[in-house]
Amino acid sequence: MTWLLWRQHRLQAAIAAAAYAAFLVAVLLTGWHMADIYHSALVTCRANGTCDELNLFQGYGAIVDVVNLTAAVPLLIGLFWGVTSVGREMDTGTHVLAWTQSVTRRRWLAGKIGLLMAAAAVWGAAVTVAVTWWSKTPNSYYADRFDPGKFMIQGIVPVGYALFAAALGLAAGAVIRRTLPALAVTVVGYVAAQVTVSNWIRPHLAAPLVSDVPFDQQNAVPSGSWLLRQDIVLHGKAITSALSLPAQCAPDRGGNVRQCLADLGYRYVVHYQPASRYWPFQWVEFTGFVALAAVLVTVAWFSVLRRDA
Repeated sequence: MTWLLWRQHRLQAAIAAAAYAAFLVAVLLTGWHMADIYHSALVTCRANGTCDELNLFQGYGAIVDVVNLTAAVPLLIGLFWGVTSVGREMDTGTHVLAWTQSVTRRRWLAGKIGLLMAAAAVWGAAVTVAVTWWSKTPNSYYADRFDPGKFMIQGIVPVGYALFAAALGLAAGAVIRRTLPALAVTVVGYVAAQVTVSNWIRPHLAAPLVSDVPFDQQNAVPSGSWLLRQDIVLHGKAITSALSLPAQCAPDRGGNVRQCLADLGYRYVVHYQPASRYWPFQWVEFTGFVALAAVLVTVAWFSVLRRDA
């Protein structure tokens, strides 16, 4: 059975390995170069007191785009590995041939699921290790790894996404038994899960901290925090419309506009998740997606075993 699975999926494995090798070379070369630029710039700017004026990483737009596109890797795993592992065989009827030979239905399905989930975990981990390593320098410079777009491609959560997407494609193929509809269900289900978690679940995994500071204070939240909401407040009431400058704070008066507004009672009220919650959030979200993957694998298992061929 193992030999048969390898024969069926060796081309997919070869293509994935080649793509990863090319990606890894680009990540290593640009990552080392960015780190050298950053550390050299820090030495110079600390001596001159100009670290606030650094403008680094110009010309890296292409590799930044490639790294950001790794957010789609779990979905690709779900589409090209998850759906095809069982759904395509049921669509074409080739599973019946395997079941009429010496391979039992249970053993056939266990081999398919085991190979699929192992491959999803390995490739998800391989990509996120490379991306997380490459991102160390930009993370240090921008202090924004909690940003939703970066949160989803670094750390441990991409492995959870890969397992979930693979299981979603597996379940869709096993239940629907048609390749194209299963592909559509996998795309919609994965995107819906990501949007729901990013917008409505992750921000509330823990109660946000609130910072109430004068309007002239530039850094309302600690470095590396995830800013969720920022309101301008006057005497306890949030200003929901565009801020109109009072006459005494007009720029032509020659004073500091922010200081003038602060003196009049304007304040920032900021809701944020501190940087210290980054890894706890990573592990909670990873665990949640792994649990969803387990449920979907169970659905696929019983769907195949309890149906007629």
